[in-house]
Amino acid sequence: MSKNRLAKNIGIMSTSVFLSRILGLLRDQVMAYFFGTTFYNDAFNAAFNLPNLLRRLFGEGALSAAFVPIYNEIGVTRSKEEQYKFALNVMSLLSAFLLILSGLGVLLAPILIRLFFPGFDEGTSIVTISLTRILFPYLFCIGLSSTMIAILNSHDKFFMTGLSSGLLNIGWMAFLIIPKLMGVESTYQLVHYAALGVLTGGILQILINLPFLANLGYRFKLSLKVTGEALTALWKRFIPGVIGIGVRQLNLIADNLMASFLQTGSITALMFGNRLMQLPLGIFGIATGTAVLPMFSRYVVEEKWKELSDSLRFAILSLANIMIPISVIMIGLGEDIITILFKRGEFGIQAVDMTYFALMFYCLGLLFFSLNQTLIPLFYANKDTKTPVILASVMVAVNISLNYVLMQFLGHGGLALSTTITAIINTFTLIILIRKRYPVIKFKGIAFNIFKAIGLSGFLFVLINYLNGLYEPENQILLFVKVGIISSIVMGLYILIASIIKIDYANYAIKKVWQRFRKN
Repeated sequence: MSKNRLAKNIGIMSTSVFLSRILGLLRDQVMAYFFGTTFYNDAFNAAFNLPNLLRRLFGEGALSAAFVPIYNEIGVTRSKEEQYKFALNVMSLLSAFLLILSGLGVLLAPILIRLFFPGFDEGTSIVTISLTRILFPYLFCIGLSSTMIAILNSHDKFFMTGLSSGLLNIGWMAFLIIPKLMGVESTYQLVHYAALGVLTGGILQILINLPFLANLGYRFKLSLKVTGEALTALWKRFIPGVIGIGVRQLNLIADNLMASFLQTGSITALMFGNRLMQLPLGIFGIATGTAVLPMFSRYVVEEKWKELSDSLRFAILSLANIMIPISVIMIGLGEDIITILFKRGEFGIQAVDMTYFALMFYCLGLLFFSLNQTLIPLFYANKDTKTPVILASVMVAVNISLNYVLMQFLGHGGLALSTTITAIINTFTLIILIRKRYPVIKFKGIAFNIFKAIGLSGFLFVLINYLNGLYEPENQILLFVKVGIISSIVMGLYILIASIIKIDYANYAIKKVWQRFRKN
């Protein structure tokens, strides 16, 4: 796959994810307006986190990472018919398993809440248990739809698959806004309507992917075979992957557990800060990781190591040229951005300050979160699921240790900072392991270009602070204009100076992304 095709796929995925993330941002604004950083929002986020933890195992996480290389290999070395039979078998087994798991989650909700959120008071725990029983079946919906998306991505169908998650946000918002317009005033009732909206959105995510699979030639039928050469290979990769991602999810469990002992609103502030950081991460970082996994898998099967190295270098430097200046803008203007997006209704100045404190520390690691999404697929493409498991285990220990220390001094900000530090350590460890295990993969010239981008962004950060202090807007409209002007100046200067000091792919990456956004 040429750099042009890779840039096209990343651009398509980025555009669809961008539209979906905009809907997600609107959803967060609605949630912030209705619930702010109150205990209701803490309860909702805690309940939603439980199926989300398992989603990363059986959705776009371990299962997709194990499934995609085998699915592509069958398509290259065998026939389309065998490829489709394998996919239908996996979806059938997954559906049966997730139905059982969802039922257990509903039944065991009280135990799960007491186990994972021991710092909640009785009132918050009662609301969280009730919401968990509504939200847990979402696991079935997102697990099945994520496998459908992995299939479509393997056939270079990226746009609607990236956009399908937007249906979750539409259902979520509709079930909040419509009851409110119909006169529902009870916060307790509204937060439960929001949970029902999540479940409805999950069902829509399944339904929208069915026509696209049918266009590929899929004819849906139940197949519950648990043996076979391809399935055996899947289990061998999936089980270590489950352990690895499960181990990494201990980070989120530890964050939430520790945050439940902090002041009310800490879980919600971490969520809002993380969601804002996830906006560029999802648009570019996760989109890149999604686009490169099928490509890496094909290059490994075909032993095209030079093409693999070139594509990896392009992906890494493209991310650096986008993520580094975005990080600087979000740190420098983060408080203003949060004010524009959320400061209304129940979301007051204290909520702004708490959210920015988390966002600032998360953004320090934005580049490294993105690089991890791009580097880990190299191991999966080489049929190595054990190394990510071992590394994840070590990183969990690092993160939990840092959590405990830093929360003593920085509260919920310490939890965000420990996540960033762990991501940085993880990135450098991945690079060392790739160089050692796969010497045919080259990283030539990457570090020097990233250092130039960081140096340039340091200068731009000083400029942001200077410009930001020149004028204090009187309302949010003027604040929006101010943030827009400063951000445009900073991105324009980055592109200009990057060209002068010759940072590789700076113009190319930004130009391709911009062309794709304009086209769509």
